[in-house]
Amino acid sequence: MEVSDRIVVMNQGRIEQVGSPDEVYDKPASPFVLQFLGDVNLFHGRLGHAPGGATAPGDVHYVRPHELEVVGQADGDAWPAELAQALTLGPVTRLEFKRDDGSYVDVELPRARWTALRDSLQLQPGSRAWLKPQRVTRFVAGQQAVADDPAAAI
Repeated sequence: MEVSDRIVVMNQGRIEQVGSPDEVYDKPASPFVLQFLGDVNLFHGRLGHAPGGATAPGDVHYVRPHELEVVGQADGDAWPAELAQALTLGPVTRLEFKRDDGSYVDVELPRARWTALRDSLQLQPGSRAWLKPQRVTRFVAGQQAVADDPAAAI
């Protein structure tokens, strides 16, 4: 993606999407394209399991780990989770949170942001925090991606 001005993403010999690197990454045409281009958290369209509470059983919501913010208190746009583990790899820290329904959510932060957050919220495994999506991509059953308003996501 670094040296291309157009990308073709194929799945089992079929073209899924053609576009610029930014277009393909930011506006994926299918769940396959979204997942092919990096890690994502997946929320199935069941009430209470998806950002925004979901609209239909077939809807699927996706949030990339770097598009989640960790906050210290509840608000209308965040959901509670418990820090399961933190793993720092060079300049990036990967956090794993366990939701009340037993599912896990990955969050990626720059190391400096994690250090400040850990110290200000006194985060350690077992600590409670809230996850707030900055961007949600929703695939409605049988349709293309719908970019959700992050403010209305939870």
